[in-house]
Formats: sequence, structure tokens, C-alpha cells
Amino acid sequence: MKIMCIIIIQFWGKAADLPHHIVKLMLLLFTPTLLLVSAVFILRGGRACRSYWLAWTGLAATMIGDYFLAVKVSPLDSAGFLCGVAGFSLAHLCWIGFLCQHARWSPRIAFGLTLSLGVFFAARMLPAIEAPRLLTALSAYTLISIISVSFACGSHRLSSAWRYGLCLLLFSDAMIAFGHILRVPFLKNLIGLTYLASLLCIATAICRCSICPRPHARFRKLRQAPLFVLLGGPLAMALFLYAMRVCPISPYYNPFFKMLSYLGRTKINNIEYPLCHYLFSFALAASAYVSARFFPALSCFVRGARKKSLFLWGGALNAGGLLAIALVPENVHGVMHNVGCFAAVGGGAIMLLLMTPAGNNRRAPGSVRWGLLAWALILVALFQSALLAHRYKVMPFSPYVPTLQKMLILTFVGWITYYAVVLFSATRRNLAWQRYAKKLNPEP
Repeated sequence: MKIMCIIIIQFWGKAADLPHHIVKLMLLLFTPTLLLVSAVFILRGGRACRSYWLAWTGLAATMIGDYFLAVKVSPLDSAGFLCGVAGFSLAHLCWIGFLCQHARWSPRIAFGLTLSLGVFFAARMLPAIEAPRLLTALSAYTLISIISVSFACGSHRLSSAWRYGLCLLLFSDAMIAFGHILRVPFLKNLIGLTYLASLLCIATAICRCSICPRPHARFRKLRQAPLFVLLGGPLAMALFLYAMRVCPISPYYNPFFKMLSYLGRTKINNIEYPLCHYLFSFALAASAYVSARFFPALSCFVRGARKKSLFLWGGALNAGGLLAIALVPENVHGVMHNVGCFAAVGGGAIMLLLMTPAGNNRRAPGSVRWGLLAWALILVALFQSALLAHRYKVMPFSPYVPTLQKMLILTFVGWITYYAVVLFSATRRNLAWQRYAKKLNPEP
């Protein structure tokens, strides 16, 4: 899979220098090749692969969208563009029909994506699209895409290529919205690359139809979850710090005098879409991904089915809010940006409250649990007091409000990191004990 993705990157980089009609021909040959190869695997798989013909039909339906959107290059306000959207909608419906037979969808992933993309549509797409038919078609297509991604990322024993393929396709669609509809610079270059990679992943998942279903590896996923925080967290932090460094504000960005969301503005000092905007957006998107991958594993600390379920919904609310902040900068639509902020904070508060009582969480010392809660409540009270004092002109906005914001963010980061370290050490210790027990009592 990795080798094929590298080949696609090299192919796309060379194809960018070729005439447009040659690139169109390459795109028209790419999907039929995948269809031919995957059909051979389905035929060789026999009865076990019969249900995959529906997924194969979805892959074939993408050619309808390719013809109208990539070959004919239909304008946004044309019937051809709507036909292209209908082609990709048909593909997603086929994949949903296939995944319904083999997977259970994740309502929390659907909720998080609906929240973030709904805020994005209300704040940015609705003012940019004047044609009601196009807006309706894109809204319906987005909901269908969310459902297919929630199935692919749900509970199943299919190849993980389904998850990567449909998520890449959703990312490619988002780049189309940013690059072609909102006219955000530089993002058009990611459309073709991620689209081809998504088709390759889906074709790979179809070709693996004859392979026996993988057993549920919950403990393996539990061991992997802390790595998303311990590795992805520093990456997101590095992007934030670099965004602060390259922010085009005179003389420099001071975190004690400017809010963190200032880095995500689409215009700073008359510079449209500065580098810090992209860094901030991708850092927040990475943070949302880390949250979505870590919080389901973190729920093992919570006791009780209902409390565990509420904890998972709080994690989905937090991840959806972070993604909404990334998609809607504060200078584009302040109200919708604040909706994402309240969602992220609210989701984090739900999880923090659930993990504080000893009856819910006995894996952490009481001093840590109650100390974090008390510190968070003090910071929130001070933050809200500073906002009210600024509103009624009792004290200035800076440095009090930005400084308290950074302290709240760092507190949340420290809270996640602490539990990531605890979970990392616990899962490694249990695995070492299991291996030691096997050595003491070898099976006959």
C-alpha cells in the first residue's frame, strides 16, 4: 500500500507538467485499470466475494463523476456539475449498501463530522454558493459521505483500506470545496493526489475480499492509542509554534497578547492566506484526529456502561469542535467559530468531570483527579471573569484573556498526556506480564 501511494505521488508530480488532455487520458485509464484488477480478484474469490460486486459497482460509478468534473470540467452552476455530484453520490450509496452487510456504523463519528461540516457549510459554503440547487446537492452529498465514512470507521473486520479510502475521498472533497468554491490558494494541488489515493485504497480493499476476516484486536488498538497522543501531540504543537514564528504581525506574535485563533485568520496585515493560517488549520485538524483516535481507548478508565457512553459522546463533541475551529477562522464567521470553541470545551469538560470521581476512575490517584478538576475550574472562572471585565471596560483584553486561554489549553494537553502515559505503561506492563506467564507455564 505504501509503495503504491509513493508511485501515485511520483505519477501526479510528473503529470502536472504534461498537457491537460494527456492528464485527462491518464485519469480515464486509472479507474478502469482498478476495476479490471479488482474484478479478477472478485471472480477468483468465489462465493466469499460475491457481496463485493456492490462495492465494485460503487467504484465504477466514480467514473460518472470523473467524466463530468475532470474531463468536461463542468462549471459549478451547470447541470454537468450536478451530474458529477450525482455520480459520486451513487458510488457512496453503493459502498454504504455493501458496508451495511459487514459493518456497524459509528454514530459518534457521524455526529462529530456533521457538527464540524455543518458549521463549515453554514459559515462559508452558504454565503459562497448562490444557486439553491447546487447547495442542496452538495449538502445531500456531504451527508451521504458522512454516513459512508462512519460505516468505514465503525466496527467491522474488513480491511483497514476501507477506512483510509473513504476518509481520503472525504478529504479530497473538502479540498474541492476550499480550492474551487472558496478559492483558497494552493489547496487545488491536493485534490488529484488524495482522490487517486482514495480510489487505490478502495480497490485494494475490494481485492482483499478472499482474505479471511481479521479478528477483533481490541488490546492491540488499546496499546496503539497512546502513541497518537505521544507522537501526534508534539507534531501538532510544533505546527502551532511554527505558525507563531511565521505569523506576519509586527514585530512578532506574542502569545500573551494575542489569542491562539489569531493565527488561523485568512488575512493578517493585508496578507491574504498567510502561511500561519494553513499551519494553524492543519494543526487543529491533527488535534481533532488525535482526539478521535485516543478518547475511545481512554474510556477504559471510566466504569459503567452509561457513563462510558457519555464519555465517548463527549470525546466526539470535543473532536468535532476542534475540526470546526479549523474549518471556520474567527475573522470569517465569529459566531460559528465560537460554536466550535464551545463544543470543544464542552466535550472536554464532560470527559474531565466523568473521570474525576473515584467510582468512575480508580486508575489515577485522587490527588491527580481532583487537583486537575480544581485547577481547571479556577482557570475557567478566571477566564470568564477576565472576559466580563473586558466587556464592561474594567480591565484590558491583553495580556489577561490570551494568557488564561493558553493556560487552559496547556492544562487540557497535560491532562491528555498524563492519561496517555498511564495507558501506555499499563498496556505494556500487562503485555510483559502475559509473556512472562507464558514462559513460566508453556502450553503442551
